[in-house]
Amino acid sequence: MNDKKNAEKGTEFYLNESIMNYEAVKNFNNEDLEKSRYNKLLEKLESTSMVVQKSLGQLNLGQTVIFTSGMMVNLMMAARDVSLGMMSAGDFILIQAYFT
Repeated sequence: MNDKKNAEKGTEFYLNESIMNYEAVKNFNNEDLEKSRYNKLLEKLESTSMVVQKSLGQLNLGQTVIFTSGMMVNLMMAARDVSLGMMSAGDFILIQAYFT
């Protein structure tokens, strides 16, 4: 994540510098050089953004699996207790409401 922030800052800094020094770039006819440098910075930003998105997706998937399996186990235990007469159907609904 820190790499992404550094890439964003570098891209923003380079863009601001290019805009502020527009006259010098234009006078020395370096538009293509500046464009290629900026494109390289954008490619780096894109690759770091993809890494961050991939890791966040994996994290969300893991959290969903853990939460869903925990809810399933607890609801199965509650359903067993309802079938044995230790809990009422209202207690089962209450447990389900707590999870949602």
